[in-house]
Parts: sequence; C-alpha cells; structure tokens
Amino acid sequence: MKKVKRILVGIDIFEKPDSVLKRALMVAEENKAALFVVHAVQTPLFSIPSYFGGKEVNIDTKGITKKIEKKIHSLNKNRQISYAVLVKEGDPGDIILYESKLIHADMIVIGASRKNKKKYLGATAEKVAHQSHLPVLIVKNSVKRPYQNIVAPTDLQTQSKQSILFAKSIFPSAKIKVVNSSEVIYVDGPYTVVGSDFEAYNRKARISAEKDLKNFIKDLSLKKGEVIDGKGSSKEVLLEYINKKSYDLVVVGSRGTSGFKALLGSMASSILRETSTDVLVYVP
Repeated sequence: MKKVKRILVGIDIFEKPDSVLKRALMVAEENKAALFVVHAVQTPLFSIPSYFGGKEVNIDTKGITKKIEKKIHSLNKNRQISYAVLVKEGDPGDIILYESKLIHADMIVIGASRKNKKKYLGATAEKVAHQSHLPVLIVKNSVKRPYQNIVAPTDLQTQSKQSILFAKSIFPSAKIKVVNSSEVIYVDGPYTVVGSDFEAYNRKARISAEKDLKNFIKDLSLKKGEVIDGKGSSKEVLLEYINKKSYDLVVVGSRGTSGFKALLGSMASSILRETSTDVLVYVP
C-alpha cells in the first residue's frame, strides 16, 4: 500500500468552522505528510473585462493567502507540518482536481457543504468524489480528535479490501469494523412457492455470509465484523445502521480509476450523500 506523503486539501477560508483544515492537519500529522492547501475563487459571471467598458474584478490573492497562512499557523503550532498555500481563480472542483494531479497528491481532503445547516454534500464535494483519480476524504462533522471508530461496508470484493487496507494505513490508531449486508428473501401475502423453502435458504445464506466475512476479516488482520439482515433493502438497512451507530468515518471503495460515479454504484452514492458521517472514498 502506497504511503500518503502529499495531501491536497480544498478549503473555503470564509466558511466556519475550520473542520476541513483541522482534519487535514490531523491526517498529515498521523502520516508525516505535507499539506497543499487550495482555495478557489470563483469570479462572478456578471463581471466584464475593462476593455469592454465594464468594471474589472480584481481578486486579492495575496490577502487571501495571508489569511489562510495565519489560520494554518494558529492550528499548526504544536504539529510543525510543512505546507504550501495555493489561491486560484476558477471553479473549485476543477481547480482541486487539476492541482491534485499537478502536485502528484496521494489523497484529497474536502468538506461537505453546510447549506441550511444540514449535512448537504454540495456540488464541489460531489464533483471531486465522482471524478477524482485519488482517494477522497469528505469531512462533514466538527473535528475534536483523530478518527477512532470506522465502519467499512463491504461486498467482500477486491476493491473493498483495498479500501480497508488504505484506511488501516492512514488511520493506524482507529478501530475498523467490517459490515456485510446479507441478502434475504421475503414472500409477502398469501402466496406459496412450490419447491422453495425460503427460511432454509436464508439460514444457509447467512451461514455462508458469516463464514466468508470471517475469512475476509482474517485476511485483513481485523477483529470486528458483522453480517446484518438486508430485509429486502440492503441500501436502507445499511444507511440506517451507519447513522444509528457512533462511527466517525465510513470507508467505501471504487472498482477502478475512471471515476467514482460510473464505477461504485448507487449504494456508495447513497452512503456519500445520506450518511451524517465523514466518508472516505478510496480510488485505486
């Protein structure tokens, strides 16, 4: 597993609190990594260049840079993490994706929107998660300490194993619990299916799922795992399970490098949007 040595963190210096920057500093400290802090300034669409007779919009990049450096200094006193600040003009999602390639980053840290004080994902975070060629950590909550309780929903496939190994490597002090949603067949109403014993099938399916999960956990050198009853809707059950528990991070894996949206499916998209927990999207 490749070590994380260069972390790009996308921030909005005018947004409070400083959860994204705090979390990025914690991750950098745990991995002895350098931070590249990016703030993107969107020029108003109604601005007109001066040569058309309009008023040209000037961005105070030096002033914004100083403000960011002052904030980092106040949060970085006891850590002494090396960092660089980049203030760019353009779409935040595009800037973050472009700069992550330019600096050869190993992962991206970005915040979810706090629109209407809800855990709304936001256009920038969704764009970066969908299109990134790197692992993306999406911060939704306030930051008090390093991650301690991580949940990793799994389909027991290779990409899921890679995502968990990555989480283990960058969050060495955290406890990771693997969760697999078992498929269960239900028949509602006064119907009988000849030659089918669904209760027997469900028992065998669960025994098989528990055995497979046990081997999966053993391969990853983990201690905790659980098979939960899908009850006909694995997505809803899994979301309810995550939101009811006291986890501070969810880890999901991608099946390739062409982008999160096309390769991860509706389950991971729902986890990304509908859980109140921070989310780590691992892209190989």
